[in-house]
Amino acid sequence: MAANDTKTGDLLPDHDLAGERPAKPTQAQKTAKRLAKMRTEKGLEAFTVNIDAGIKKQFDEYLARTGKNRSKVIEHVLKTQVLRQR
Repeated sequence: MAANDTKTGDLLPDHDLAGERPAKPTQAQKTAKRLAKMRTEKGLEAFTVNIDAGIKKQFDEYLARTGKNRSKVIEHVLKTQVLRQR
């Protein structure tokens, strides 16, 4: 823009011509998206369960002692004890 140009500035919009840019995703958002994709691909779903603190402590001790995976143990118990055919 030339020093004596008084009209060009009025023709330009007040906002960025490229448009508003979305914010870059945070590391937590990237991780959440990656985990959601993994769960979808493997057909997994997450859910929350509220249990007694003493039972949870015993369960954590059992997992530490045996070296088993928490999700696999709970899935096995649900299949063999709760959802079994009677």
